[in-house]
Amino acid sequence: MFKDSIVLFKNATVFIMEMKKSEIEQAPSKRTNKEAFRTYYELGKSVNLISEFMRKNGYNAQPIPAIGSNLNLSVMARDAGLGEFGKHGLIISKEFGPSVRIAAVLTDIENLPYYVSDEEAWIKNFCDSCNACVRKCPAKAIYEKPLLFEDGSESHIDCKKCALPFSKQYGCTVCIKECTFFKNNYDKVKNSYDKRKM
Repeated sequence: MFKDSIVLFKNATVFIMEMKKSEIEQAPSKRTNKEAFRTYYELGKSVNLISEFMRKNGYNAQPIPAIGSNLNLSVMARDAGLGEFGKHGLIISKEFGPSVRIAAVLTDIENLPYYVSDEEAWIKNFCDSCNACVRKCPAKAIYEKPLLFEDGSESHIDCKKCALPFSKQYGCTVCIKECTFFKNNYDKVKNSYDKRKM
């Protein structure tokens, strides 16, 4: 959670939705921005419907939309096993690469499955050798090495530098478009990386 935030329930189900590749390939553009907001809208509807379903079945639920949340949805998605952070600070999912938006439902359901795995740990090492997003960022806002804080958290981008193209270029999205995991299949990238390591 972000500082001084309040949530109603300690457990969550987390959801990702793919942004259409054909629209993200146009970044930065009005089409790309429209696609990002389509996924925000669809995920918002979905978590509201899921929350309503949970409440009808005797559980408490709080929908957390993909935009305007007091929670760090990227960390929640990683902890739920939906992907790992890339150098650009975005979740890279096995199915959709970095081209996703994230939402959640907080609930009092106690027996939700808990994800523990280091299956995607290789992504950080790959990103350290790739740096495509660092080179292609129009604002030079992505750190080659993330800033590490005392509490163990990391910052991958300079938000002030990112804000300018983000606000003036339809949400930018160049870091997603240029990511190797957007341009290539996840398994293909992993196989190529594994071969290089040998």
